Amino acid sequence: MTIYDMGTNKMNTLIEISRDLIDLEQQLEDLIDNPEAQDEAIARYLESFNSTIADRDQKLDNYAGLIQELQARADVRKAESDRLSNRSQIDENKVKALKSNLKKFFEAHKLKTVETDRYRLTLAKNGGKAPMILDDVPASELPEQFTYREIDRVAVRQALDKGEVLDFARLGDRGQSLRIK
Repeated sequence: MTIYDMGTNKMNTLIEISRDLIDLEQQLEDLIDNPEAQDEAIARYLESFNSTIADRDQKLDNYAGLIQELQARADVRKAESDRLSNRSQIDENKVKALKSNLKKFFEAHKLKTVETDRYRLTLAKNGGKAPMILDDVPASELPEQFTYREIDRVAVRQALDKGEVLDFARLGDRGQSLRIK
């Protein structure tokens, strides 16, 4: 089998290459039970094996190349996104400053609504719930109904790292990742 399938210029998939390698391993195991056909079959096996390994290596190389290209494209797009996000933040800050100036102007001149050729500007109360103002009181001094408890994940991890056995927590296995260099 070659890297191209029957002249269609279509590379085998990793699944097809994997299947071919498994088939070749099975053929090699079958040869052990049939000594008469070993010499000729081993030559065919090695030829197929080398071809399949070459297909595999080419496919893996292409995968790695595609991954690197997509990562480079993602990095460029991320950088451009960050640049535009920064520009957007600058514009939003200008909007806040300009609105603050208008609000101060309306308050200083006791204006509620002004209509211009293009806009109607109105100083209005904010909607939604009224803001809540909490006095600077430690949570421990508040009634229990107004507080909640939270797991100290850092302390739990430190205890597990020291080898302590906890009924409610344990360390899991780290995952694996593929690195391309």
